[in-house]
Amino acid sequence: MPARLSDLAPNETPIFLPRLLSQRPKLAALLAETISTWSYAEHALGRSVAAMSRGINSAEMEDYIADWRLPKRLKILRRIAGAELQDPHLSLFLKVLRIIEKLAKRRHVFAHGVWGTVEALPDALLLIDAEHLFRHWGAANDFLAVFSQGGPPAVSPVHLDNRHIEVWAETEFKDEIAHMNQAVEFAFALELLASVDTFDVSNARRTQAYNWLLQQPLVSSAP
Repeated sequence: MPARLSDLAPNETPIFLPRLLSQRPKLAALLAETISTWSYAEHALGRSVAAMSRGINSAEMEDYIADWRLPKRLKILRRIAGAELQDPHLSLFLKVLRIIEKLAKRRHVFAHGVWGTVEALPDALLLIDAEHLFRHWGAANDFLAVFSQGGPPAVSPVHLDNRHIEVWAETEFKDEIAHMNQAVEFAFALELLASVDTFDVSNARRTQAYNWLLQQPLVSSAP
């Protein structure tokens, strides 16, 4: 897990500008890999939809394709699975889908957060949730408006709260890439779970995917 800037450099002022990423190309490449790896999981989940297309109408299929919001897509996927799969495949499919959803939430922060740097930590990038940054600038603008109008004294939110800023070095990025790759593996296993091979009455690949998923620690330990 990444450390907080407040723990490593509490008195430093971070800078959040896009050009700063090019100054740390190795870390920027790891950041891009972390974000982009998730697209393969999205692809596999879409292939699961196609494999179970008998349980979806054409309008819903178009809705799945057009709406990139993950919660909406997962809602559609769960409904299709409920219509097309039976236990024990259905319960395992839904269980693994919850794990993938949890892994994807971190990727969402990566893709929509704001990245920056601080001189005191040359081998790291900083990540702050965009919502927190918005609230900071909103508070700063409110303070300036009150101050310019001769209003009552207030505490100026000049500095960001470093407790909300994560520090990402090479180790943290590689750990997160491993998590995204795990999401991809799970998603491709779900595709096999959703696919019935009409040319193989034993459904060997489906059985293999089912057994593989049961052996994964994240799956076996999940409620």
